[in-house]
Amino acid sequence: MNIIQDFIPVGRRNRPGTKLTGPKYITIHDTANPSKGADALMHARYLKGDDAANRPASWHFTVDDQRIVQHMPLDEVAWHAGDGSKGPGNTSSIAIEICENVDGDRAKAEENAAELVAYLIRTVPSLLSFPECVVQHNRWSGKHCPRIIRNRPGGWDGFLAAVRAHLSPPATTTPPSGDISPWAREAREWAVSRGITDGSRPKDTVTREELWVMLYRAFGAQK
Repeated sequence: MNIIQDFIPVGRRNRPGTKLTGPKYITIHDTANPSKGADALMHARYLKGDDAANRPASWHFTVDDQRIVQHMPLDEVAWHAGDGSKGPGNTSSIAIEICENVDGDRAKAEENAAELVAYLIRTVPSLLSFPECVVQHNRWSGKHCPRIIRNRPGGWDGFLAAVRAHLSPPATTTPPSGDISPWAREAREWAVSRGITDGSRPKDTVTREELWVMLYRAFGAQK
């Protein structure tokens, strides 16, 4: 998964720099812009322009069928939920907009969004447990959004199922004990029993993000 960082400039009205509470939630939106070419890159340009600043309007990610663009750091408030400057949607949630441009593959855009949500759940420890942490824009303001998902029978349940599929590693990724070096087996069992790791990929390298999350799971609750 490739995330392109194209941040709104610091100091713009739609990037106030206020720290999020948590974040606790991930809020799913549709862009409500079916125009040809209204992909993630176009929305990134829009967010850096005067119209978005003057509204003000902003969000953390835009997802289309080819890419994910991040517009703000995950610990900053964005103006997306329609519940005011003190509402929990704006102050405690990460916002994701899914593109609906007519020249894009909407199904692929939703799949990319589900993958992004799963990635955030794995790497942002302050989020509530799944599926409680994943909410519709409608929850905060009553707006009919994400409209394409909401208009489709079983659409929201299907989106959550796609997220769940990304969170659940294929059965083949959980190695039999014979694939783990004897000197590491006891430590692996200890880490799995405490929810620090799922015990998969014993021979793979670990990213710094994965290490942070494992350390948080092991020691964060002791603070």
